[in-house]
Amino acid sequence: MSSSSPSAFFANDTMQATTSTNTIVIIDGTGLHMAISSSSNAAADQDPVLRLPLMEAELAARITDGDHPSASAVEALRTSIADAKTAAEFGVRKSQLQFYGAFSAGDADAMSVVWSDVSHVRCVHPGMASLEGRDAVMESWRQILTPPDDDDDDDVAVFAIEPERVRIEICGSTAICSCVERTPNGGQLEAINVYKRENGSWKMTLHQAGPVMMMQ
Repeated sequence: MSSSSPSAFFANDTMQATTSTNTIVIIDGTGLHMAISSSSNAAADQDPVLRLPLMEAELAARITDGDHPSASAVEALRTSIADAKTAAEFGVRKSQLQFYGAFSAGDADAMSVVWSDVSHVRCVHPGMASLEGRDAVMESWRQILTPPDDDDDDDVAVFAIEPERVRIEICGSTAICSCVERTPNGGQLEAINVYKRENGSWKMTLHQAGPVMMMQ
C-alpha cells in the first residue's frame, strides 16, 4: 500500500511548485522504466496529478511484462493511481465550487481568480457569440456580475446558480465538467466547464452554457 493518502494529495492542490523536475521515460523489451531527477524536490513532492499518465503507463507495462512483476509493486502503483485520481477530482470540484460561488455572489474579483491567466481562455454565454482571450472574457463577467444601480441590497445573490448532475472527466492535465445549471426561476442550462492543471491548481479555460428547451 502507498503511504500517500487522498487528503495528502488534496493538500498539494493548494501548493505551487517552486522548482522544475525533469522526467525521462524509457521503454525497452523488459518493460517501462522511469528515471526522475530533481535539483531540490523529492519524488513525493511532485504533483501527483501530472504524474498520473506516467503511473498509468508504468502500470500497463508492468502488467504486460513477461517477467511476472511483483504483486506488491503493482498493488502499490494501483493505490498511487487511485489516490491521484481522487485528489484530481477533489481539486476540480473545489474549482467548480469557486466558480459557481463567485457567479452566485456576483463577485467579479473572485471570478477572475477562477480563470486561467496563463492558458488561452474562451467563454460562450447563453445566446451570445464566443469570447476569446482573458481580457474579453473577464470584461464580460464584470458586466454580467455588476449589480444594477438601483440595487440597494448588497447581500442578495445576483444569480444563485445551482449546478446539478455534475460529471467530471479528467484527461491528464485537463478536466472536463458537464452539468445542468438551475436558475432561481426554474430555468435550466446545459453547461460545459474545462479546467487545466496549472501550478498545482485547476484553472478554468472554457465555460459554455445554453438553455434547455423543456419538452411539452
